Amino acid sequence: MTEPNWAGLWRRLTERARRPEGTNKQGTARPDPLLDRVIEKLRPGDTVLDIGAGNGRCAIPFARVARSVTAVEPSASSIALLRESGVANLRLLQARWEDAEVEPHDVAFCSHAMYSSEDFAAFVRKMEAKARNFCFLVMRVPSHDGVMRELSRRIYGEPHDSPNFWVGYNALYDMGIYASVAMEPSLRPWTDATLEDALSRARRHLQLESGSVWDDEIRETLAQRLTFRDGQYYWPDGMRSAMAWWQPG
Repeated sequence: MTEPNWAGLWRRLTERARRPEGTNKQGTARPDPLLDRVIEKLRPGDTVLDIGAGNGRCAIPFARVARSVTAVEPSASSIALLRESGVANLRLLQARWEDAEVEPHDVAFCSHAMYSSEDFAAFVRKMEAKARNFCFLVMRVPSHDGVMRELSRRIYGEPHDSPNFWVGYNALYDMGIYASVAMEPSLRPWTDATLEDALSRARRHLQLESGSVWDDEIRETLAQRLTFRDGQYYWPDGMRSAMAWWQPG
């Protein structure tokens, strides 16, 4: 049996799921056990590097604990929001991680901002080079019995519709990085008001145009797999994240 080339798979999935810069990581506030785990490891004298900081959902809580936080973010609008936060020990750097020039920090952290990087290994090696104590990577976890996994296998011949924790963790292993893992305890299922809304969601994830040759098959699969209750269609898929962390070197 041939071992998968996980870094190569990450590259292919990234190319397929390409999105404009600065469109990721604008989530709403909610309890975050993975963020809490990072904060528990921070010391008052630490410096933190938040890669793809977005609107500061993680950078601002880090700044309440650490000595200083450097937020690296390519989106000008997100940088403007961070600037308006008025956090004194938050340094802002508008750049893609691949282009950013930063000094070493105690901790390097990245949450869901690595998906646009085709070269996962280079992304991670740069994190390691800029982290003295810990590296943290938070990635989405696809559902083991998800509809998207089933459809992706049929359409693309593989169960992954986009870069994810499953691919990223195996790529880390192939790099010789034996990361610890923390998993969010519960799944937040996707919901849609109609099957047509669910079809639109599936198309977005699978990078398919409206009216594709797959529409009928996707619609039939959704009708079979989604559960209708309380006026909504519930997916077995949804939002769940896992965090890999390790000490560089």
